[in-house]
Amino acid sequence: MTPEFLEDLRADDRRRVAVTNGAVLLGLGLSLFHWFGLFLAGAIAALPQRTVPRGIGAGLGVGVLAVVVFLGQFWLAGTLGPVLGMGQPAWLALAIGLGLPTFGALVRGVV
Repeated sequence: MTPEFLEDLRADDRRRVAVTNGAVLLGLGLSLFHWFGLFLAGAIAALPQRTVPRGIGAGLGVGVLAVVVFLGQFWLAGTLGPVLGMGQPAWLALAIGLGLPTFGALVRGVV
């Protein structure tokens, strides 16, 4: 059973978008300190979404944003080429960045 405050939030477009944006910022901020922040970012970004597929899409969007920021930091430092040249460790980091928020977004199917 869905809590009433989530039903109200999902019905109001402005609040839903504002809460989603805040959730993304909070989750990505938490991910600076621990990888579990990526999972939380996907979960809290998916909760306000109206449907499960939209929630999973929101989680995937958070993951894409996290990967873009991650790669952007290396690009700004001028080390993107060597980092991507590392091979499997770099690809694993990118997969984790995409996978954890998407996996966290599955919480939308429960609530």
